[in-house]
Amino acid sequence: MPNGIFSRIKEKTDTMSIYLPYENVYYEKLADFYRIAKFGALAVLAIFVILTMIICRKDLRAENFRYLFKYIDVDPASTSSNYEDIYYSAGSSSDFSFYKGDLVLAGDGKLSVYNISGKNILSEELGFPNAVCDADGKYLVVYYPGSKTVTIFNSFSKLYEIEYDYPVISACAGDDGSFTVITRDEAYKSAVYVYNSTFKLVYSIKSNEKYAASASVSPNGKYAAFLSYAPGNGLYSRELTVRNISKDKEELSVTTQGKLPVKTGFFEDGNLFLLCSDGITFYSEKFKENKNYSFDFPIQFYRSFGEYIAVLVGETKAGATLFVFDSNGNEKFTESFLFSVLDVQIIDDKIYLLSPNAVYCCDEKNVTRASFEGNVIKMYAFDDGNVMLCYAAATKLLKASDFV
Repeated sequence: MPNGIFSRIKEKTDTMSIYLPYENVYYEKLADFYRIAKFGALAVLAIFVILTMIICRKDLRAENFRYLFKYIDVDPASTSSNYEDIYYSAGSSSDFSFYKGDLVLAGDGKLSVYNISGKNILSEELGFPNAVCDADGKYLVVYYPGSKTVTIFNSFSKLYEIEYDYPVISACAGDDGSFTVITRDEAYKSAVYVYNSTFKLVYSIKSNEKYAASASVSPNGKYAAFLSYAPGNGLYSRELTVRNISKDKEELSVTTQGKLPVKTGFFEDGNLFLLCSDGITFYSEKFKENKNYSFDFPIQFYRSFGEYIAVLVGETKAGATLFVFDSNGNEKFTESFLFSVLDVQIIDDKIYLLSPNAVYCCDEKNVTRASFEGNVIKMYAFDDGNVMLCYAAATKLLKASDFV
């Protein structure tokens, strides 16, 4: 068959050469060659697809394709045309988070994920009544302090589950799909496990002298930061260690004395922060100290974002001071408020504050306000200036035009 095709092409071009200039004959031959190459490539592609479906049929699920096409030509952070109120049933201890533009609700023994159009795209029973969700990484990491299970999800399905012999203290999701888990084991009172994006255990660190307070993985999955502490005479001995996971090489080791450590984490540019009850320290991606700040009052809460961290400091949430730092440790915003600050979010250099009866939007020029009624549990600001309010049974949308 192929010989017949090529012979016909030869006959065709030989005949044309009698009547056509040399350049035309050349391009006709070239076109015939690429026409054959096109059909050959299609045949190879078809064979590849068939073999893939045969060999990897167990791994090819509908959820994989839904996840693949979820973000093609779609901006998951925009509410301009897609938003519809979301209805659910949240308990008093339910945990709200936002994962890749979707609303995640964990509580009453169940995990539910809703897209911005109000559709329930995932509903999964959990092995514990309540849960904590870390939705800041590639995967959704779900656990409950005191349980022995950590479960990994994407927007559509459960991907992996790990059972431990001892209770889980905390877990942290990484940008590249890596994650960390703090627990203990039979021989050590503190154990930290680091998993890569394929859920394989790649590193662990254990101790009987110190307790692990926090652990996280760098955006590229190359480094892991470990924050631990040991009680002292009224103060804590706090140690921050950063290790190159693949080389098992120590990149940073800092020990300080002070109040209880809270959190360590990486920014999206690879810079690192160390948050303690009495201050915060920033490190470069080369793990050199950039800046350090002290706090005179207790930390009410903190929120970390891709390139910022916000810390609310005060005796109570009413009258507290909000500090916002960038990844280099520069102080971008500092303000005290008479009202109670219940939540904060930063998007497009705008700071959104949730109070008991209004949402405030702060930028470099002014402060605007949008009022609401009822008890709002959580808020989420979108890139078009709209803000979604999460109540106990449904969400409502504050329009950007509502802020005055």
